[in-house]
Amino acid sequence: MGIPILEGYGLTETSPVVTVNPPEDIRPGTLGPPVADMDVRIDTDVVTGTDAADEPNDVGELQVTGPNVFERYWNREDATREVFTEDGYFRTGDIVEQTPDGYLLFRDRIKQLIVLDTGKNVAPGPIEDKFATSDRIEQIMIVGDNQKFISALVVPNVDRLRQWADEEGVDLPEDRTALCRDDRTREWIQTEVDRVNEELASHEQVKQFRLTDEEWTPDNNLLTPSMKKKRRSILDRFADEVDAIYHERDE
Repeated sequence: MGIPILEGYGLTETSPVVTVNPPEDIRPGTLGPPVADMDVRIDTDVVTGTDAADEPNDVGELQVTGPNVFERYWNREDATREVFTEDGYFRTGDIVEQTPDGYLLFRDRIKQLIVLDTGKNVAPGPIEDKFATSDRIEQIMIVGDNQKFISALVVPNVDRLRQWADEEGVDLPEDRTALCRDDRTREWIQTEVDRVNEELASHEQVKQFRLTDEEWTPDNNLLTPSMKKKRRSILDRFADEVDAIYHERDE
């Protein structure tokens, strides 16, 4: 449409800009390089269990310092100490990748990282993003903390599923719960999971999934008003499905 879009990154604590794509060298999907007077570094020690051979660029927590970084939280000294390193860098809590020429790529929040029992760290956000344009999967959440492998909770695109069934002459159940338990529905979703798995490292691949018959919305408290997943709420709501995934594989 002829409208230039310059992606960037920042936090309230950084007033707020840390990086931004320059108009003369826009790279979609990146956060851009740091702005003037902003000193950034990548703490790779925060992300453990990653093979160096798998990561050509530095990956870790983004830490920053500069004149735009705040001094302290009001009347919250403990919180202030937690977010600053001993040498004065602000810990953003975000995992990023830095290219050799200084552009940053967002991976995930540290608190969202899944740690497998093998010690491997898996950022769920980038995996979920690979399903964002899928016409078969409406919503997906990656799970697997403290487990041997990655799995997922999936809300199927029911409208697209029924359209496919009509086109192929497949007689699927009308009831949504029965629909999600139908083997033909699972096979239809499995095709999409297999497609995405081809783009992922072995420890990131979705080995198992469960279909949920309830869409995640702010009304049922599974999404925030800004449409972000409430991961803990989703895990609590579908705890039985997650337990079944790992229990079955252990049997």
